[in-house]
Amino acid sequence: MAQTESIRVHFLKSGYCVSHENIVNPKHGKGKGKFYAVWALLQLPQVGNILFDTGYSSAFTDATIKFPARFYRWVTPFFLDEKESAASMLQQLNLTPNNIDYVILSHFHADHIAGLKDFPKAKIICSKSAHQEVLAIKSFKAVSKGILHGLLPIGYEKRLLYVEDIAERIHVNNFGITEYQLWGLQDFKLLLLPGHAKGMLGFEVKQPNQHILYATDASWSYDCFKQGILPRKIVKLFFDSWDEYTETLDKLRAYEVAHPGITILFTHCPKTLDHTQRVI
Repeated sequence: MAQTESIRVHFLKSGYCVSHENIVNPKHGKGKGKFYAVWALLQLPQVGNILFDTGYSSAFTDATIKFPARFYRWVTPFFLDEKESAASMLQQLNLTPNNIDYVILSHFHADHIAGLKDFPKAKIICSKSAHQEVLAIKSFKAVSKGILHGLLPIGYEKRLLYVEDIAERIHVNNFGITEYQLWGLQDFKLLLLPGHAKGMLGFEVKQPNQHILYATDASWSYDCFKQGILPRKIVKLFFDSWDEYTETLDKLRAYEVAHPGITILFTHCPKTLDHTQRVI
C-alpha cells in the first residue's frame, strides 16, 4: 500500500534514573549520570497515534513500595516531575491518552512500561518471547530481570498483540536483523534486537529528510557503541544474553556502515536528547 502522508516521530522523555557512568563506559566514565527514560510518539498514516514505550510514571513508586520490588528502586533511584509523564506530555501535542491507538513495548523493563496504566484503551504490541518471560518468572527473579508485575494493567492480556502474529512480513535482512512490516507501511518497521532483554524491539523510519533507527537499550551510549566499548560485565546479572547483546551491537555497526545517512539512537544516551521533541 503506498503511503501518501509522512510518518511523524516525536521523541520525548519521562523522568530519569541515576547510575554510575563507569558501568556504561568502563574506560572514561566518571561519577554518576542521569539516564533519561525516552519514549516516542509515532504518528503513522492510516494507522493512528502510537507510543513506543512510556517512560516512568508515578506508578513506578506504587509498584516499588514493598520487597522485592523495592530493591529495584534502591539500585536505580528514579526522579520524575509528574508533568513529565507520557500522559501529561501528550497534552503539549493536543492529545489525550484516549487518542493513543497502540502502545508498542520495546521490552518489559520498568523504565519502559511504567506509564502503561495511563493508556487503558490502547492495544499493546510486544514480542512473544518478551511477554512469555513476564509470565514465567515471579518475585525476586522477575525483579532481577527488570520486570515489575505491578506495572501491568489489570486485564491487559485482552489488548495484547504479538508482533509475530500481526506482522504482514517477517524478514531477516542481510545483516541478520529480523524486521517486522506492519500495517502496509513501507517506511516503518519494527526490529528484533535481543540481548539486553528477551525479545527486545526497536524501530526504523525512513523518510526523504531523515533515516532513524531507534535501537532502545541495545546500547546506553552512542559513543560507546561507535567505539566498541562494552559496559562492565556486572550488567550480565540482569541482561538476558551477553552473547546476543554483543551480536546485536555488531549487526547494528555493520548496518550503520552500510547506511551512511542513518541516525542510530538509544533510549538512555545523552545524544538522544538532541532529538527529543524532534519531528521528522
